Amino acid sequence: MHHHLVGPLIGNMIIIGVAGVITLACFVAMIWMLLRPGETGRDHPKRDILREDR
Repeated sequence: MHHHLVGPLIGNMIIIGVAGVITLACFVAMIWMLLRPGETGRDHPKRDILREDR
């Protein structure tokens, strides 16, 4: 049974692929910004996440 709101398979695959690439890029950016935040101040809030006592 074919639903009238379902598009062609290739279109669905393209949308899923683009969404997957965007999601992966967000995770890579998140990890990059956690490990190398770019701020030099030792009291910056981002550094609290990676403290040694946690």
